[in-house]
Parts: sequence; structure tokens; C-alpha cells
Amino acid sequence: MAKDDLYLVEVPEDDFRTPCGGNIGGSLERCVSFADIPGQPGAYVLRDTKLGATSPELRFSAAEMTDFVAAITGSGDNA
Repeated sequence: MAKDDLYLVEVPEDDFRTPCGGNIGGSLERCVSFADIPGQPGAYVLRDTKLGATSPELRFSAAEMTDFVAAITGSGDNA
């Protein structure tokens, strides 16, 4: 599936989850939520929880998510 096509896949609101507590009581509390993109193994959609369903979304294919995680964790060639 082409990158742009990931934005055409409907992701149910109930599929979003927030993995961290963030800054408890602060303005950054639970700042990122994500969901699997249905029918696209390893592909995810990320958004800002402060904006809820109106947040702009970033969608990553499985390969892009692997590169993204490697870059932010300092593992792999992208660090």
C-alpha cells in the first residue's frame, strides 16, 4: 500500500490508546495516542491527545515506524 493510502484507512476512535502517563497534572499529560492501522500489519497512526479526535494524524508504515523508533531510541543507523 502506498504511503498516501494509509490516510484513507478508517481507524475506529476506540482503537486509540495512550501508553504513558506523561506529566501528571501538567499540561503535557498523556500527550500522544496511537492505534494500529487496520489491515496494515505494523503500521500505526499517532496523534496529540490534547486535541483529541481533531488532532492532525501522522501515519507510519511498518518500515517507517521501525526507522522512527530506531532514530528516537538511538538504535540502528538513523541515530
